[in-house]
Amino acid sequence: MVISYLPSHSHTMTARPTMTVPEAAGINGIHNRFRELAKEWHPDVSCSDPALSHDTFIRIKEAYDILTDYCMNYELSFRKEDIRHGTGCDSKEFWMNHFGDDPIWG
Repeated sequence: MVISYLPSHSHTMTARPTMTVPEAAGINGIHNRFRELAKEWHPDVSCSDPALSHDTFIRIKEAYDILTDYCMNYELSFRKEDIRHGTGCDSKEFWMNHFGDDPIWG
């Protein structure tokens, strides 16, 4: 039996604004945003009050952990039926519907 942990929706919805990432963000965007915030709020480099920097950085790190956990442990189905259910067509139909008229494909 495989048990996977995913943070609850409320946790991810609280963590996202803490890190000011957009509603649709990938793991790379989350990593980049964390690096930016760490340069600003890490107590060793922040010009703000040390206590404020410490507390803020802890909140940012907790939000980062929640969001990266979610991204790394979210299970995707690659079953043909599930793909069809999500898009309304199979992968070839989806591709042709979205890109089939593009002149690059001949």
